[in-house]
Amino acid sequence: MASANTSAALRAPAHRMAKAGYGKRHAPDEAPRGAADFVHLPAREAAIAAYIDRLPEGAAIGYKVLAEELPGYGQQACRSALDRLTRAGHLRRIKVHITVESGEMRWVTRTYFSRTARDAAWWAEFVRFIKGVDVPGQPTAEPEEFLPRSEAYTVLAGLGQLEPRLQLSESECVALEPLVAEWLARGLGPEQITQALVSGLPASVHSAGAFLRTRLENKMPPAKKKSKRNAFKEEIVEAVVMCLFCDEDETTTQLIDGVCVDCRADIDRDEASGATGDVPDTFLARPRREDIAAKVAELRAATGRGMLPGPRAGR
Repeated sequence: MASANTSAALRAPAHRMAKAGYGKRHAPDEAPRGAADFVHLPAREAAIAAYIDRLPEGAAIGYKVLAEELPGYGQQACRSALDRLTRAGHLRRIKVHITVESGEMRWVTRTYFSRTARDAAWWAEFVRFIKGVDVPGQPTAEPEEFLPRSEAYTVLAGLGQLEPRLQLSESECVALEPLVAEWLARGLGPEQITQALVSGLPASVHSAGAFLRTRLENKMPPAKKKSKRNAFKEEIVEAVVMCLFCDEDETTTQLIDGVCVDCRADIDRDEASGATGDVPDTFLARPRREDIAAKVAELRAATGRGMLPGPRAGR
């Protein structure tokens, strides 16, 4: 159990980002965020899932990075937790073959996170139809369940669940989608946009669509300067599932719930030996030198000893 670390895992983090084109992605058609999202998971896995859920798109979420950001868990504990999350249907690591604007082709790896647990069949179908999911406007031929819903559309569709006065029809969401997309392009996240739209409502809203259009237009944030990182454009050519922990993919080895047989065996051995528990206090990251110096000075001042003399010169 990791109850002592749960609150720490839920803090809003300043988390390391993956390089452009890589990192975390949200799977489509997730349920709205709620307090009971991960109650079916053990405490440690629930805390790490909630932490990942709140990270921005493109965040690095490998087990080594998570161990650095969540010091109460070691690498083996984070690897074991991610394994359980993928077994539960919340994670898949997918290798995507893309063509960028320059015409160059490259492979990138992304870890897709779903707040809603999915079974293996859903993930398999998702990978088949992943082309078009990441790039709004790309032609697709997916069944309705996998029609790509942009982040802007998802923000609009979720407003009615937070505030009944802002319930929108599908056509209204589509009509307002470009405005929300512009807010996203100008640097605001989905939660910031949602807060701006639902706060300070009048007693009654006669037309949610008209009201939101006015608010989106009048409160539009200033435009951001474009950077090379933000100009990353692509066309998806192919996608295959990778092992969550190594470079093997479904074309080279057998994967079971997104993890190869060898990595799963390693994790099982670690769990059997007790190596995947929380990090004991004696093994947590050591304090920085400047922190030690400040603490020593504080203790000396408290005891009236002042600063001790420095080391004597050698004889």
